[in-house]
Amino acid sequence: MADLYKVVTSLYADVYKNIGTDGKPKSKNNTILMGSFVKILPEENANWQKVYAFSKEGWIDKTCIGLSPSLKCFYVDVGQGDGALLEVGNDENGLKIIIDGGPNDNLSRYLSKWQYKYYFDNNKKVHIDYIFVSHFDKDHYQGLIDIINDEHYTIGTIFHNGIAKFNNEKINFPKLEYNSELGKKFKHEGEYYLETCFGTLDEFNALKIKGGMLDLQEKFLGAVNNAKLQGRLDSFKRIDHTSAIPVKNINTKDFKIEVLGPVTSQINGKLAYKYFDDEAHTINGHSIVLKITYGNRSFLYGGDLNIPAEDHLLKHYQNTNPFEVDVAKSCHHGASEFTTDFMDKVNPYATVISSGDNESYSHPRADAIGCAGKYTKSKRPLVFSTELARSVSDSSTKIKYGMINLRCDGDNIIMAQMKEAVSSGSVWDLYEQSFFND
Repeated sequence: MADLYKVVTSLYADVYKNIGTDGKPKSKNNTILMGSFVKILPEENANWQKVYAFSKEGWIDKTCIGLSPSLKCFYVDVGQGDGALLEVGNDENGLKIIIDGGPNDNLSRYLSKWQYKYYFDNNKKVHIDYIFVSHFDKDHYQGLIDIINDEHYTIGTIFHNGIAKFNNEKINFPKLEYNSELGKKFKHEGEYYLETCFGTLDEFNALKIKGGMLDLQEKFLGAVNNAKLQGRLDSFKRIDHTSAIPVKNINTKDFKIEVLGPVTSQINGKLAYKYFDDEAHTINGHSIVLKITYGNRSFLYGGDLNIPAEDHLLKHYQNTNPFEVDVAKSCHHGASEFTTDFMDKVNPYATVISSGDNESYSHPRADAIGCAGKYTKSKRPLVFSTELARSVSDSSTKIKYGMINLRCDGDNIIMAQMKEAVSSGSVWDLYEQSFFND
C-alpha cells in the first residue's frame, strides 16, 4: 500500500510526542508551518493523528492537515539580491510564482534540493505559473538562468519590465543610435525619456541582433529561447501599470496580482520610460511593482525602487493609495534610496529586507531599518532581514541561510525565521497573528 501524505493547512501546527490518558497532548517536539507535508501513520486518538515529519513521529490535530494549503511566501536568502517563491493552493488548483532569482544559485538549489526535491527525485515536472523579473540587474535575475534552463521546470509566463542593458565597449554597440547603456533616450517637453525597449521574445532577439547587449542578458535570452523551443515556456511578456493578470479563486478566496509599476508613457504614439537621473536609477526605478492580495491580506514587491521613481509613482497615483499593504519587501535591499512619503503610503505591519554580507553598499542602511519601523500601522512593527537571519554553526563553517517565511490564510498572517539553535521543541522564531492586527 502506498504511503499516504497530507499537508499542514493551518498557519502552523504543533506536533506532540504523546497523547495523555486525558486526551490532551504532551511534550511538544516540533512546530510545522503551513504547506509542509506529513506522512500519515496508522494510529489515531480521537481528534489526533499520528504522523511522521522532519525525521520525527508525533501527534497532530486532525483539523490542521488537509490537501490544499493557502498562501506561502519564501523570501529566500540569495545574498546581495532578491529572490522569492510564492505558492498558493496545491498542484491541481493553485499557483507557483517566482519573483526575481538573485545573483547566484541559492534559489535554484533551494528549489531542487529542498522545496521540489520530491519532484526531482521522482523525475516529475514542476510547473511554475509565473516568473517575474523585476528588472535586469544581475542581483535580481542571474539566478533565474539555471531555473529556466532546467528541464525539470515548465513555465507559464515570464514577465519583465522591457528595459534591456547594453555594453558600450562591445564592438557591435550601435553608437550611432544608442546614447546610453539602456539604448536611445530622447528629450520631450524638457524631460528625458528612454525609448529602447522590448515586449515579446522576438523583439528581445531583435535587440540582441542589433548589437551591444550585455553578455549576461544574452545568456538569459538564450535560456528563454531554449525553454521556448523545448515547449517548456508558454509566453514571455512585458508588463507595466496598464497590465492586467487574471484573478484566480483558490480555496474559496481570491488571489489577485496588481501591477502598479513601472508607470510608462505614450509619447508620439510610442512607449517610453521616464529617464531618472542616470542609467542605474532608470532601470532600477522602472522595476516591476507588484501588489499581491489573497483574501483580505496584501503584500508588496517593489524591486529596486529609488527616490525619483517613488516620486514618479506617487505623482501618478496622487489621488489614490494602492501601495498600502500588510507586508512589504523592502525596496533595493534596505538602501537609503527611498522617500518617507512612499514608505508612509506603504504602511505595513512587517517589512522584509533581502541583502548580503561583504558588500560595499552597507545594506541594510540604518535609516532604512529605522524608517521601516517608523512608517507602519503597527504599534509593534516587525523588520526581518535575510542577512541577519543567516548564521554559522560554532562547530563548522556551514552557513544556515536566512530565509524568511510568511503564511497567510486570507485573513491571518504569521511570519517565521529559523532559530540559530533549536529550543522548546521548535526550530522557529515565530510571530503570531496578533502582530498583524490593529
